[in-house]
Amino acid sequence: MRKKTSPSDLKVGDRIRIIKLPGEGVPGYYLHPDTKRVFKKLVARGRSVRIARIDEYGSPWYNCRFRIKSGRWEYHDLAVCNLDNNWVRVTPRHKKL
Repeated sequence: MRKKTSPSDLKVGDRIRIIKLPGEGVPGYYLHPDTKRVFKKLVARGRSVRIARIDEYGSPWYNCRFRIKSGRWEYHDLAVCNLDNNWVRVTPRHKKL
């Protein structure tokens, strides 16, 4: 069983995987349609994302990018919120020597 971690436990360089939409099943939870589209893409892709920075309030942020039909990239910066349980920490396959 995986130990539940909070966003405050994350540090720069840690990897997480988005496993579902934030606020799923919470009545009245609003998620902007563009943000919902990005989360759906992250869930479908199934790859992990790396924590890029911690802001002045202690929230971890990660970056992601997707190639659009024109061949250009679209970039997104998203934060891991305290109340969201839509992510899991990814354990490394190999220990660093």
